[in-house]
Amino acid sequence: MYSVYKKMAAAACVAAAAAMSLSSCKGANNEGAEAQIAFDKAQNAYNSGNARLCLELLDSVDSRYSHGIDVMKQSMKLRPKALIILTEEDLAAADSTVSANKVMLDSLRPLMTHVAVPGTEGYSVKTSAVDPSFMNKTGVSPRVSEIGEFYLVSSVNPAGGLQHWSLSAVVGDMIATTDTVPYDGTLNFRTNNSEVITFTPAGSNGIGQLVADNPGLPVKIIFNGQNGRNRSISLTAEQIDALATAYRYAAAVNDMRNATIDVERLNARHAKLQQQTADE
Repeated sequence: MYSVYKKMAAAACVAAAAAMSLSSCKGANNEGAEAQIAFDKAQNAYNSGNARLCLELLDSVDSRYSHGIDVMKQSMKLRPKALIILTEEDLAAADSTVSANKVMLDSLRPLMTHVAVPGTEGYSVKTSAVDPSFMNKTGVSPRVSEIGEFYLVSSVNPAGGLQHWSLSAVVGDMIATTDTVPYDGTLNFRTNNSEVITFTPAGSNGIGQLVADNPGLPVKIIFNGQNGRNRSISLTAEQIDALATAYRYAAAVNDMRNATIDVERLNARHAKLQQQTADE
């Protein structure tokens, strides 16, 4: 009797193992079919010219079916082709940006004058704002550095002990303020009854953008003293235009530089992807 039960148990084990094996095969087959369906959606997106959607679907395929050898091989072949299309779209946009910035620079560059400074780098200002006696009066000089950065230089003369260390621009009910520059004898220096500060580009951009974005509005400049005192002046229409023009010129120079770098980067990527697809 024991022998009979033993044989029955063995038979049951064999049957169970067979059932598990069959179930496992069905599961694997189902997953493979699902993976192929998911890949086919990516292929259809590529065929219809939607490279961005194709790549999103391929990311999903790679994440969910990373153990599917066949579908992963298909994904690896399709991905660089989709990336080529996407790169070409990005290149077209970058080329358009370069063209737009060239038009902007061509219109602004003739308005600017380069001022050489012996012993240090020069700067550019709007031609109407060139003023050799700037430090002998109270005002603000909007400048563009040799590398295309917008920055402000302030002068208070006579200072009367104001000890200013920042600037504010009031345009309508809006206000922008530079960074604070403590007296250091270099960026913030004083001589006789004069105070001159060179503000950083990062600290100057707020005022530049505020003025440039609001043409036609009056602008008041406030020289903020570290002791709580302040002094203010109203800019003339010509001075407002000089400030806005310098800011726009610097922005165009930087936008052109960045767009040119983008074009070079995208061209390199495009060449690499084309080589990759050619080697397959």
